[in-house]
Amino acid sequence: MNDWTMVKLTEARQVAALIGIDEDDWPMASVGVRDRYAALRRQGTLGAAVEYLGHALPRREAVSWAGRLLDDESRRIELTRRSRLALDSAMRWIGEPTDAHRRAAHDAARAISKAAPERFLGLAVFYSGGSVGGTGAPLAPPLHACSRFAVSAIEQAAYRSADSAAFFNRALDLGEQVAERGIAALARP
Repeated sequence: MNDWTMVKLTEARQVAALIGIDEDDWPMASVGVRDRYAALRRQGTLGAAVEYLGHALPRREAVSWAGRLLDDESRRIELTRRSRLALDSAMRWIGEPTDAHRRAAHDAARAISKAAPERFLGLAVFYSGGSVGGTGAPLAPPLHACSRFAVSAIEQAAYRSADSAAFFNRALDLGEQVAERGIAALARP
């Protein structure tokens, strides 16, 4: 594996704290970020590996990773009108991360009344930074919210797919590239 230049955390327990794992269950301080990820992947706990990687990545990279996966999947399946709007709004923010696009992604996500990958992606965009109060209000989002919603988007897309294990493996392969090269790894050829 190449260096994960985008991941600034060094210990697996830092990621465990972001995930919200009870401190008694954290890995030992000597376990590195990459080592714990590799162990999860080797064990075949693909959902846990996605959750771990999604919290290890910076927020924008995690959202962009989830967005690329959902955008790719949307080319293979038919989305509802609201899911398509939520995905398009989130992708607009990924391409141009303005506050107006962030709030539009939130509005589109909230229009979906059930658990859907595109809803979670829109919420990840909204909680990626900036105020979560009214326009101009100083209320900052919880640090973990963005990553949790991005991970939920990936997990829901995997379970919606015809082969969740294959989806998770594609997601992890792409996520590793994002950890190594950042958002540039998501560029289409």
